[in-house]
Amino acid sequence: MSRIPSLTPLPALTVVPTAVNALETAVHEALDGGKIAIATRNAARAEMLSLLRQLAAYVTANCNADLVLLLSSGFEPVKAPSPVGMLPAPENLRVSLTGISGQLQLRFDRVTNAMNYSVQTAQNPDGPWDDQELSTSTRVLITDLTPGKVYWVRAQANGSAGPSGWGGPANAMVV
Repeated sequence: MSRIPSLTPLPALTVVPTAVNALETAVHEALDGGKIAIATRNAARAEMLSLLRQLAAYVTANCNADLVLLLSSGFEPVKAPSPVGMLPAPENLRVSLTGISGQLQLRFDRVTNAMNYSVQTAQNPDGPWDDQELSTSTRVLITDLTPGKVYWVRAQANGSAGPSGWGGPANAMVV
């Protein structure tokens, strides 16, 4: 039984050397820094990457998880992504004054694989909690707070498997 797929790869393998030559030429011509030459180089690079992605998809679909066949294609094997699972709650929450009335700065340690963070504030450690805007940063500016009141702040990490538990809370009196 033959180990070579019977399907013709798309793009055809004859197209790839042409794209490689076009990219090499465009890279050389862009060395002078001209805008048109750089744009041409970038377009040639994008075309080359597109062709390689198409070929990689073809190889992946036709190697049937046969490592020897995959390696014979010239592509390197990569580990398939696996779900991360539940994320831990953010740690080391710290709330500080910003020097501007009605604002607090929340900081906490980054959670690996978090897509973003939910932040809530309350005037009591038991709630009720008010949602703040989602943040992709571990430094969150909280505004529109009432001066002279103590605010409690907590954060949770949001990932592909859902939100973590809540980290904190930390508190500070707003000036």
